Amino acid sequence: MKQIIVIAFAASTILSLLLNNNQPVHGQNTKPTVTIYQPAADIEAYLAQQFCSTQLCVEADWQQWLHISPKHPWTIDDLRMINHILTSTIEVLEKEGVDGRSLLSGYKFRRQHGEYIQGHPGRIAVINHTRQEIILADAAFLRLRGFSIYHELGHAVDARMKRQLTAEFHTLIGSDMVNRQTAVGFWMNQRSQNDLEEATADAFALWIITTYEDGYRPVFVGTPLDTHFEGIVKTFETALLNSQE
Repeated sequence: MKQIIVIAFAASTILSLLLNNNQPVHGQNTKPTVTIYQPAADIEAYLAQQFCSTQLCVEADWQQWLHISPKHPWTIDDLRMINHILTSTIEVLEKEGVDGRSLLSGYKFRRQHGEYIQGHPGRIAVINHTRQEIILADAAFLRLRGFSIYHELGHAVDARMKRQLTAEFHTLIGSDMVNRQTAVGFWMNQRSQNDLEEATADAFALWIITTYEDGYRPVFVGTPLDTHFEGIVKTFETALLNSQE
């Protein structure tokens, strides 16, 4: 009987200690615990040692380009793809005498898991000019070699150039500026058929991709058979040069 009492007392004492272990001592000042998100070791190492190795981060570190949070973490493959897309875009623009780094500076990429962007049915990449961020869903990394990511960068460049790029491109191809209809043969998907800025962003993405992957032609559902891919690229390049004059 005595053994049972002793065991019960010991158990009660241990439970009391566990329950009061995190209780503040009377008169002791307490501060709320602040948790700072730390990326996984391999992600942190890549960001610190490789992401900025191409002189991509001349103003600050990787944080000038990326939002990273525990809710929507990135993979190394995601980061490598963003590094390649940013680097290739800036390089191609610089060859045309355009300071691509300055044009894109301030915009950041945010990862959002799931096939589509929340609140934007069917969209896999969305740009928010007010918040200066580009939100990317899973499919943005898997479809058409990242075309949608280049596309959103095209919107950023066009916005920084005060839509002069859109005006020049559509003037050259003869689009209906009043009804905002893209010229026949110069749009690749149905959204850009009746949206001049979408068609310009598509042309930008095609121009960048074909520079590095000659012969690649992104095809969407509804892409017309008479789409003039080479004409889009050449005309866009001319529009870019005209926009700088």
